Amino acid sequence: FTHRMEDTLLKVFVVVAAHPEKSQAGWTDTHHEHQVDQGLLIDQKIPTSSQRLTTITQEKQSSDQEDTYSWYLWKTFSLISFFRILKKFLGKGSKLQSKMLRCLNMSQVSDLDSKPLISFHNQCILVPPSHSWQTCEFVEGFVNDLLEAVRTTGSDIEIEDFIGVGSLYEQWATRKSIVCDIHVPVIPPKPYSFEFELLKESRGSSTIQYCCRVKMVKGGASSTICPCSNSNLDDDDTLCLLHPDKKEDHVTEKYINYFLCQENSSYLAKTHVVKWFKTAVRKAWDEISHKYEFDLLFQNRENPGSLKVRFRSGRVILFNLTPVVRFKDSEVHLIPNSSSAIFSDTHWPVCFTRYENALLQHITKTLPDNACHIQCLQILSFLHKHQTGLTGPCGLTNYHLKNAVLHLLVNKTLSWDPEQMACRHNDLLTFLQQKLKAKSLNHALVGNPLIPSEIGFPEEFRVGKPVNLFLPLPNEEMYLKTNRHLLEMIRNMPVLIYEYGSMRNIL
Repeated sequence: FTHRMEDTLLKVFVVVAAHPEKSQAGWTDTHHEHQVDQGLLIDQKIPTSSQRLTTITQEKQSSDQEDTYSWYLWKTFSLISFFRILKKFLGKGSKLQSKMLRCLNMSQVSDLDSKPLISFHNQCILVPPSHSWQTCEFVEGFVNDLLEAVRTTGSDIEIEDFIGVGSLYEQWATRKSIVCDIHVPVIPPKPYSFEFELLKESRGSSTIQYCCRVKMVKGGASSTICPCSNSNLDDDDTLCLLHPDKKEDHVTEKYINYFLCQENSSYLAKTHVVKWFKTAVRKAWDEISHKYEFDLLFQNRENPGSLKVRFRSGRVILFNLTPVVRFKDSEVHLIPNSSSAIFSDTHWPVCFTRYENALLQHITKTLPDNACHIQCLQILSFLHKHQTGLTGPCGLTNYHLKNAVLHLLVNKTLSWDPEQMACRHNDLLTFLQQKLKAKSLNHALVGNPLIPSEIGFPEEFRVGKPVNLFLPLPNEEMYLKTNRHLLEMIRNMPVLIYEYGSMRNIL
């Protein structure tokens, strides 16, 4: 409509500019021709009073024509300007309305636009791909040598090839959290095997907590039916032709049960496995340290597999080396997370990080190439780490942030185009606020029927009850601290983005 009005006004203006005399009221063609004829019949050499009056009248008419021309010109441009302003206002209104429609039905917690968020991400958070690739390549090469040395030292338990997990391999690491997470599956030596007892502890009427007990058993039917395995036989001179190394096997069994299992049981103990693995890694490093020109430091943290490589130049590379047990033949890992107070030493927490990464990659393939879901997760992780440095740790972790993003990704109605970054960022913060207020954030995969079957998530977990990730909040004090942490993170976000952006521009 505004385009058509502008075109019409411009046409009127062109007509007025070409024939301004036709737009003056009272000016007709007949009157004009009569005046022209009169002027031609008058003798130019003898100006009479009538001629002078005619000249004055013509000058006045010319002046009136100029005023009429200026009036039409001013009115035309005024109307064009008015319609352009109206068009711009209506355009902004429609964009705002469209933006609000594309957002979830949540309250507005952030007034930031997408442009400053994108600029902040590119300047302060984005990890150059070459740096990520070089870090992973170095860590993988070094860990491969280290584990090979573990195998050659005559370990009583076997280890499989390592598996890269975590933010760096899922491509959402930030500049302040470049840490390689490596899982090392352990398997028992032959003829032993693992038996799994999956425990489902109900947490209310709608949620459940998974853990697993791992039993070390001696496999093979021959070993159970052979008379030499009878403990009532006390004759040390008895020789079994099928099992000539029976005494040595008996010693090995006692050794494995003593060092890896809980006392007086056949169940793997997390603390024992971690202690064995740490000792094996130290011995392996002593064997190969002469090949490298850097120091390997074992961090004294809750995670005993937290390692630091320090070069002579001062550069530092961090990585976590964690022994895990693979649940049956799946990619579910049982981790020795000893920091959780709700599990005993023989109850192993269940880790779904491999399937979380598979879901993230599967959904990414369905999104545009420049989708902003990874950028939103990186910004949240950066803000959370910065707030933790100010107020200390709380019950909120990057794992909660990643699950929040996965929850919104499963919702197919959302747009993750770059211009929607501010809207999605607001959705994530509001989602976290709502879930924290309800003290309930379910795992994005467990018990979720919307999970695609292509990722191969085990059926026993997909159809089970949801797992509440906010359940381990130990007490009301920790809950209140976590809630304050999130609120202050949201409140400090605009200032933080402005300060970091200004510092980067100065540098």
